[in-house]
Amino acid sequence: MKSFYRLLLSLSGYSIFPLLHSIFAVSPSLAAENVVVRYGLFEQGIPVADIRNYSETQKVSANLQTILGRLSAEEKQKFQDALQVKMSLDIVALDKLVNTPTGKQILSFVSQAIARRDKANIQALRSAIILGAKSSEGLGLLTFLEAYPSEELVIDVSKISRLVGLADSSSGSADAPPKDNVTSSPLGKIALQYQTLAAQDKQFSGCLFGDSISAGLGNTLGTGTFNFGLNGLSTISLLEQLKTLIPTNVKCEKAIIAVGGNDALYGISDELFSKNLQEAIALVRTIGAKEVFLIPAFYSTVEASSDPTVAAPNSRVEQINALINQVAQTEKIPVAAAGVAPLYENNVLKKDFTSDGDHLNAEGLKIYRQALLQIIGK
Repeated sequence: MKSFYRLLLSLSGYSIFPLLHSIFAVSPSLAAENVVVRYGLFEQGIPVADIRNYSETQKVSANLQTILGRLSAEEKQKFQDALQVKMSLDIVALDKLVNTPTGKQILSFVSQAIARRDKANIQALRSAIILGAKSSEGLGLLTFLEAYPSEELVIDVSKISRLVGLADSSSGSADAPPKDNVTSSPLGKIALQYQTLAAQDKQFSGCLFGDSISAGLGNTLGTGTFNFGLNGLSTISLLEQLKTLIPTNVKCEKAIIAVGGNDALYGISDELFSKNLQEAIALVRTIGAKEVFLIPAFYSTVEASSDPTVAAPNSRVEQINALINQVAQTEKIPVAAAGVAPLYENNVLKKDFTSDGDHLNAEGLKIYRQALLQIIGK
């Protein structure tokens, strides 16, 4: 049953919803009133209204408790955080995106986890995505469910393992450290394709380049800004991302670079990290950045820092931050450390600001967002 939770969290991430969008914009005659979780012979129905009520008030209905009761307190918090994700997306860019080979592949994967008697899975997904994206809240798990064109949305848990695996942007195992494959993984490719389409010939007052922590902010930095955050991003994939964006003629007046945590996790050397970061700074200047700001690499909790499958050791993150300061001095640009300082105590992420020890929860993201708004001047 935890696979169901992982699916919900994956579907709530910044990069999965854009993959499913299409130009199918006919209003459905029905909207999902219930989500049915199916695992073998087991089925549990949950009214969508119960999920929304839980999102807004944290009150748990009896039906929802059947599912949440199988999750740990940490997993419940992650699910609650996932329900708060709402994305404002470029509809025109999404219309083009769905016709790419990778977009069609991922849409097909997602449809396999949804059981429908009429076999119209892909069409139904397209309808729910476009209508959810057009809602006043933006696209999120709840707006997707509320727009799904059927009275019930049946999720077959036994068929989602491939989808969950596809959502990972980095690869690794217990025997080998994760590596940066952001721009080669299916979700990484499609997220970058969306960015190139959405940024084509656009001018932004502020652009944010970062990893999953930055991506978690969505498009919440105000009009005229763009969040280029990608899950799993290190300086290696940052360079590939920037080289892909340059031909789009995108322009950024201010550029904020928030990387380093994944470089520490992937075992990237000091020399390569510094070289990559300096090259990234040069590249953002080629897209018009008159001001460039660096954000220190994010620390994790003591527990997460001690688990190589979750996060890099904080001692290594501290070394990466020393390199960031050195590069900033060389390039004569500021490191905006003061705004994110409240997240930490003695270079350790405070537990109040995380649900998994590595990523920021809603309260942590508020602090990070405010720090970025001060830089951008909003």
